Amino acid sequence: MKKLLSITLAVLALSSTGCAGMRAAAARNKFIENAVMGHTYQRPCNDIWGAARTMLFARDFQVKSADAAAGLTLETEWKISQNGNSMSSARYLFQGSAPSPTSCQVSATRAFKNQQGSTSMNRDWQMEWDLLKQVDIESAQRIEVDATAAGEVARNQKS
Repeated sequence: MKKLLSITLAVLALSSTGCAGMRAAAARNKFIENAVMGHTYQRPCNDIWGAARTMLFARDFQVKSADAAAGLTLETEWKISQNGNSMSSARYLFQGSAPSPTSCQVSATRAFKNQQGSTSMNRDWQMEWDLLKQVDIESAQRIEVDATAAGEVARNQKS
């Protein structure tokens, strides 16, 4: 009986830690998502575009078009991926806006096409986060610290 009680208590302790860890991770990610999606670089968009192109190239995406004159867009070709018998493809559209000549806001949209041809499009805050970490290291570090703090607050909340 003692052994069963010990095992039950251990399982309960682990499950509550797991829930707290999940809450912390979710809060941290949500904080980063909100910060990244609202971020304004204190650099001209043309400075950001070079880093975006390099990042896409490093992930094996080929840039299809880049039009700085007509609204700051950067679009890739479809990249085909195969996982076993399943094939899919993805592409990116980066769009920039310049609130001032010395600042820039960037959004990355990922289009995904499954094997049946259905396509979905979503803003990819993780891609934006990766770009921010490369281009604006100081802001990324501040966001990381604040996100970790938000995660700890969520971890310590009782459910």
